[in-house]
Amino acid sequence: MSRYETNVVLYRLKKDAAFRARFRADPRQALADADLTDEEREAFARWDARTLNDLGGMLHLLISIPGLGSH
Repeated sequence: MSRYETNVVLYRLKKDAAFRARFRADPRQALADADLTDEEREAFARWDARTLNDLGGMLHLLISIPGLGSH
């Protein structure tokens, strides 16, 4: 499990609008260079916030990403 990298990706999704747009268009391609496990990659591709949180993703990041998180 790459908890650190999961949170790096979440932070980029929150702060980097261009990366967020690439992710929305094609999550798998946007994450191609990320050091994630297959399980993490799949959770991102499906935007499975519960699984991402279970895998170490910080809840405050998950719920605060514009257009992806929910309050």
